Amino acid sequence: ALSEGLTQIVIPLASLVGIGFALLQWFLVSRVKLSSQDSSNGYKQKLIESDEEEEGINNLEISIKCTEIQHAISVGANSFLFTEYKYLGIFMCVFGAIIFLFLGSVKGFSTKSEPCTYSQGNTCKPALANAIFSTIAFLLGALTSVLSGYLGMKIATYANARTTLEARKGVGKAFITAFRSGAVMGFLLAANGLLVLYVSINLFKLYYGDDWEGLYESITGYGLGGSSMALFGRVGGGIYTKAADVGADLVGYCR
Repeated sequence: ALSEGLTQIVIPLASLVGIGFALLQWFLVSRVKLSSQDSSNGYKQKLIESDEEEEGINNLEISIKCTEIQHAISVGANSFLFTEYKYLGIFMCVFGAIIFLFLGSVKGFSTKSEPCTYSQGNTCKPALANAIFSTIAFLLGALTSVLSGYLGMKIATYANARTTLEARKGVGKAFITAFRSGAVMGFLLAANGLLVLYVSINLFKLYYGDDWEGLYESITGYGLGGSSMALFGRVGGGIYTKAADVGADLVGYCR
């Protein structure tokens, strides 16, 4: 087992390494550059590199079309996210209030310390404090999940057209671009979650001190907040993408 001092170093270091690796993957994806050139339909950016254009690998018309599609997908995704987050914000506030009321009312919103349930002979913090810190932990977990979802959507819409153009050179290059963009979301989610959890525990510990029972009872709200936002994001995102698929099919049939 690691000592407490070593743990205090390893956990934030692992989080920073994960964030750094995710940013590195984002940078590598961005190397399929957007070069500024005017086009006949008013778009001033096209997904094409100068050396590729000289070799005739990419076709200007295809690149412009990819840019149009990427722009439309990005606008639609942002619109969906901000609409969904409005409702999630309401849910966060309402459910946070419910957590506070339920946990605080267990002991009648007591402000007095009381004997611990599992640590006989020790004194634990009052129920009102546990309710407040559990609510804060819930909101922190929810915000971390929302931020991770937003960053995941940004890298997905950022890499889709780049993956398409790389696929014209071969399956290998397309796979690498898609894999790197997916790694950004995966590592950012894990690293952000671990880092915020680490900081939250250490900040809560300033109040709880040796009351480990109260500390870890309150910090469980962090997992509840993160998982609830992820649940809504998964269900809402699935409905959104299915509606987009059906809409695209209908357009194809009508044409």
